[in-house]
Amino acid sequence: SAPIYDEQIRAEYELQVLRNYKKLGKEYKHWAKEVVQRTKKRDDNVNICFIEKKINQLSSTILQTRATISRLQIEFGDYWTQIALHKKYVKNSRTTDSNTTASASSATTAIPRISFDIDQFGKLLSNYIEDCIQHLKKMCDRRILLAKARMEEYKALEDFEQVSTASHKIIHLVVKPKMK
Repeated sequence: SAPIYDEQIRAEYELQVLRNYKKLGKEYKHWAKEVVQRTKKRDDNVNICFIEKKINQLSSTILQTRATISRLQIEFGDYWTQIALHKKYVKNSRTTDSNTTASASSATTAIPRISFDIDQFGKLLSNYIEDCIQHLKKMCDRRILLAKARMEEYKALEDFEQVSTASHKIIHLVVKPKMK
């Protein structure tokens, strides 16, 4: 189940990035370079459709992984219950003699308590995987910050172009290639 938890966590991080890109595009009319490179356009409708399609794919992936995890948790719980029942039956059959066999078999119908909580196990596994992929979280956060920084840089360039004179623009064109 660890690869499934991993897939879910990675999809959730990617979903956060895409939602932030969509917010930048809708609210600030600035599309992240990553989105423009994928769509090859700066058209709002094309980029929104692209991002919504990706968000739907990731949401579907997350739902599928959650369903798989739930199914595995149920199977895991059933497995541990069967083991506990078997151990209880073996223990009871060894400690009883032939006169109390009927009472021992009737005692095994009660489901014994599982030695640990399956949900707690899932949370521990999920937390472990999140700790192991902290680099992915940092990378997603950096992608969001980079997109916001590029947006601010673009807005600053637009502001400069509006208030600059012809001589400022010429100096800008001369200095710009040297800055790269």
